[in-house]
Amino acid sequence: MISPQRAGPPSRSRANLPALTGLRGVAATLVFFRHIDAEVADTLPIGPLGDIGYAGVSFFFVLSGFVLTWAAGPTSRARFYWRRFARVYPLYLVAVLLWFAVAWPLGKMGEFGSKPIAVLPSLLLVQAWIPTQSIYFGWGGAVLWSLSCEAFFYLAFPLLYPRLAARSQAGRMRLALVVLLPTAAISCLAGVVDPRLDLAVYVNPAVRIGEFVLGIVLALLARDGVRGTAGQRRTLAVLATAWLAVPVALGFSHGDRQGLIDTLALPSFAVAIFLVGTREADGGRVAGASARPLVYFGVISYAFYLVHPVALTAGGELGWFEATTAPGMALGVLAGFLLAFGCAAVLHHGVEQPAQRYLLRAFRAPAVRPATAGPGRAAVPGQSAGPGSTADPGWPGVGHRAAPRGGSWPSADLR
Repeated sequence: MISPQRAGPPSRSRANLPALTGLRGVAATLVFFRHIDAEVADTLPIGPLGDIGYAGVSFFFVLSGFVLTWAAGPTSRARFYWRRFARVYPLYLVAVLLWFAVAWPLGKMGEFGSKPIAVLPSLLLVQAWIPTQSIYFGWGGAVLWSLSCEAFFYLAFPLLYPRLAARSQAGRMRLALVVLLPTAAISCLAGVVDPRLDLAVYVNPAVRIGEFVLGIVLALLARDGVRGTAGQRRTLAVLATAWLAVPVALGFSHGDRQGLIDTLALPSFAVAIFLVGTREADGGRVAGASARPLVYFGVISYAFYLVHPVALTAGGELGWFEATTAPGMALGVLAGFLLAFGCAAVLHHGVEQPAQRYLLRAFRAPAVRPATAGPGRAAVPGQSAGPGSTADPGWPGVGHRAAPRGGSWPSADLR
């Protein structure tokens, strides 16, 4: 077990963790290759990037719990939910409409990925709860289901966070295992029973909640100052990298068992998020992941994730993926990626940011005062950060075990 090394809460200048933002871009790229694999595999084999690229979504789920917890500070529950809505839904709605704009003129209405019956559940963000493939994968190029899971995570966060924060470090890890082990077992067994069941379980929010809880616990440990010695961290990094070879290798023959591959990749993802996040929090730099181009890609990765199926559909209609040589196909893939990247940049700056700023201005809740400490409990200091920030100085200090009550809940902007 990693020995705890005490470190105080990070300064405001360090709390945005840009390297983790950069890794979001890497995860989004994995999903991109998964969705283009069927188009190019015969001409341009892309190996594990296409076989198990869907595991990038598992990385997102763990990272979501980590970042929300890392940036948590006292605020009202209503404001927390509004900030989540402002951050996610406007661009999500545009993605739904964009898919309609592409599917209708191209005659794809009624085909898999654009069934009209799936529109209403998608608009309500409940599609992943309905165990029918034409519903949970039925709109937006089969990527919007994950936002249905995120919506459930956001609803659960104000309930999960204080209960986990109030426990000891060992208690948090035990509770995380109580949630994670059964959901992981269900994910693995579903693929053995039936491929259709595997997909229905793969997208189900109640099954994916374990990854989100794991992210919360990792962030709480990081905020408590758990670091490990330099040797322990190096050993963890080596083991996590080596272990990732297991799902990659199995992806060639068992890539259709999404639950199994995600479960096997999860330890490596968790270690990467923890090591990168804590290194940056302590003022270190993560080479490559914190490079400015990759960090910018991470910033627009939400828009990229939502819009890349539209870009790939348009590229397919333009014949970009019909080359008969590997170099020609590689150029087509690059063109599809650049189209998705360009559309994402436009949507991020033209829709996502302005809509978020407008909605946050529209909700002017009074500032929440720090909770008063009761017997045996510590007060939560600080106030929530302003709109657009991923940092919040109001997290509990090292060794804190109490949680805010009386309407005081975590607030964060996931970037």
